[in-house]
Amino acid sequence: MKYSAIALIVFSLLYCYRPRETRLHWLLDMQDSHAVEAQEEDYTQTEVFREGYTRGADELPAWGGDHSGIRVPPEGATPRNYAPYRYAQADIEKAGAELRNPVPRTAEALARGKDRYEIYCGVCHGLTGKGDGPVTPRYSIAVPAFSTADAPTREWSDGKIFHLMTTGRGAMKGYAAQIEPADRWTIVHYIRALQAQK
Repeated sequence: MKYSAIALIVFSLLYCYRPRETRLHWLLDMQDSHAVEAQEEDYTQTEVFREGYTRGADELPAWGGDHSGIRVPPEGATPRNYAPYRYAQADIEKAGAELRNPVPRTAEALARGKDRYEIYCGVCHGLTGKGDGPVTPRYSIAVPAFSTADAPTREWSDGKIFHLMTTGRGAMKGYAAQIEPADRWTIVHYIRALQAQK
């Protein structure tokens, strides 16, 4: 009895010590539940996703290939409080003519636009909009400037800037998945503020 109690205590202490890989698996359901997490392989979906990647809202790729635990919503489904973007990437001039900035130009909007611009745009276009961001030397193409006197982007409409942020062009990928529409409009306000500086 005495040795059994000691053995039980020693076994319990050894079991509590959990290195990176636990060697003893007594309760597998507790360690790895049956619920499939988004990054796990789902063996029940072997025959479902055979066409490769599908595309979700705004034609953004949904990375749910064969055996993926990620579920792609049905075609036509949109998230709550979400409005799909109705312009194709090639509709630059149409979007530029039709889109209007719905966000009032306030101090708060400019502050938010500055914050979002410095996070997402400044690395390429530069913090002052001169096209001299820290990653620019890695590209073999010129990054458009916003604030220089001869910048052709000065002639662009707010809608055109918003559209190119949303869908991307050339080496720049679209930021629809990263930046909310209202924040994209605040970035447009901030770009106009940069252009107004002497």
